[in-house]
Amino acid sequence: MDEMPQRIDPATDRTAAARLLGCAPDEVGYCPRCQGLTHRYGRNAQSICPACRSADALLGAPPPTRTSTPPANPPSR
Repeated sequence: MDEMPQRIDPATDRTAAARLLGCAPDEVGYCPRCQGLTHRYGRNAQSICPACRSADALLGAPPPTRTSTPPANPPSR
């Protein structure tokens, strides 16, 4: 049986968190749901941390999607 991923405490050193997440330290950021650390930026980034994604999968929730479109450029004056 697979273990559920654990939340990475925000006080964790970025280099250590990056090793756990398999990314560079400058690609580590905060999960918007639990405020734990996640591979937030760069290639193959996931804004939601592995622990929150795993909890969603157990509950049968759909994966997060982008719900808004980028703002249009305002007209120049």
